[in-house]
Amino acid sequence: MLLRPRRRWVLPASRSLRTFARAVLVAGAAGSIALMLRAGSRQRSTLLVFLFTVWVLSPFVALAVANLIAARWPDARRMALYGAMIGVSFISVSIYALDALRGPHAQAAFVYVVVPPACWLLIAIAFATAAVFAPKKTS
Repeated sequence: MLLRPRRRWVLPASRSLRTFARAVLVAGAAGSIALMLRAGSRQRSTLLVFLFTVWVLSPFVALAVANLIAARWPDARRMALYGAMIGVSFISVSIYALDALRGPHAQAAFVYVVVPPACWLLIAIAFATAAVFAPKKTS
């Protein structure tokens, strides 16, 4: 009886997906900042606007840094990174745009305080999922 080796599930981390994810990440960061600045247009404190900018950009910056070092990562982890880049961008801009459509209201900062930690959670879930479902190395 001849045993055939089991085929490993391989995820090709294509160059076009990487390029698309990078473009979406930049657009998402720019859109998020633009919507945040619009929501805080009546804010007089430059320090507060700066702190909110850092806070809103934090998931985008972390994903950009991860993308820079992802060349040596396994395909499953890179695919999770690209998915997180696209997901964080889409979710952030969507929520901020919905907030902007509501118009000026009390507690306008709430959305900009809550969305970045939610994005961090999405990133953690994407990487945890990749770790669980990635092909195991056989020796």
